[in-house]
Amino acid sequence: MRFMNHTLSRLKITTLVVPLLIGGLGFSAAALAQDDSGPFAPPPGLNAGNYNANEDNQDTMQDGDLLPPGPGYAFEDESFDFEKSPEELEAETRQEAFDAALQGLLPLRPEEIRTLLERFDRTQESVQVPIYPNPKPEVTVQTIPLDPGTPPATVKVAYGNVTTINVLDSSGAPWPIQDITWAGDFEIIEAASGTTSHIIRITPQSEYAFGNMSLRLLDLETPVVLTLETSRDIVYYRFDAVIPQIGPQGRAPIIEAGVSIRAGDKDLTTILEGIVPAGAERLEVKGVDSRTSAYNYNGMTILRTPFTLLSPAWQSSVASADGTKVYAFQETPVVLLSQQGKMVRARISSRGDIFDEQ
Repeated sequence: MRFMNHTLSRLKITTLVVPLLIGGLGFSAAALAQDDSGPFAPPPGLNAGNYNANEDNQDTMQDGDLLPPGPGYAFEDESFDFEKSPEELEAETRQEAFDAALQGLLPLRPEEIRTLLERFDRTQESVQVPIYPNPKPEVTVQTIPLDPGTPPATVKVAYGNVTTINVLDSSGAPWPIQDITWAGDFEIIEAASGTTSHIIRITPQSEYAFGNMSLRLLDLETPVVLTLETSRDIVYYRFDAVIPQIGPQGRAPIIEAGVSIRAGDKDLTTILEGIVPAGAERLEVKGVDSRTSAYNYNGMTILRTPFTLLSPAWQSSVASADGTKVYAFQETPVVLLSQQGKMVRARISSRGDIFDEQ
């Protein structure tokens, strides 16, 4: 009996609840259909009335249609017009023309242009750099021989370098040049017209230029002839051509018979250049600065100094354009020098000797 009562109670509850649920669902669907702003609102131009699948719409729908046609959804709506304005079309045309011109004029990227320039620089360097080393520059002093039968002095020049010839007399004073004549592929710059100078600048115009040059010096009857030769090993940046005589601007020696230079004497000129000849013994000099040096060579004392030697009497001497002089005289322990009019006493001895300080 109790089981029957429980079963009847459950049937009554079910009979009351089911209609309520069905009615609630119907009310919710109607409310959503009437609300145009909700998440289930129909698309613009399509209301609930238009969306009803009536008989007319069913007749006009075809397979593949997403939405049924109706008065609320027109495909000719102006909001979907994709045509561009003339200004937009002109801007697109100009941009396309600019891109085409840029691609035609500069087709390479910046990094590719950089690589191209680096390759061009290396190629240009390979073309311009000589395949042989640069010649060794030298500054030399040579006594120009004037004796008949003596070969002329050779001036070594190099392509791409300037050689300066400085003409001096035996006292180191400039010897003016009256005129110059040369042969060969050289560019030679001489003194301006109406003036006299003792400096000549020579530049060869080819790798293998060869020629000679004739100088006529002031108050010198014998012309000075020099050989010009291009060299790849040595180039004379400065060539001091010493004429073995006293020129018109020369300084007269203090001792009249003291100056004597033999043409072609290379010993004094070598020491004047700062090169000690083989077999020369270095002597110690006190009383003057390090610019003065002395050597014992072939039984003679050779003194290289910027000062003027007063005593003893020298047998031969040579000087450069900067005032450096080289004297050769008999061995003596004391020499007198003139430094800007002031007499200076210097002592010369071997390195093992001890000077008497008295």
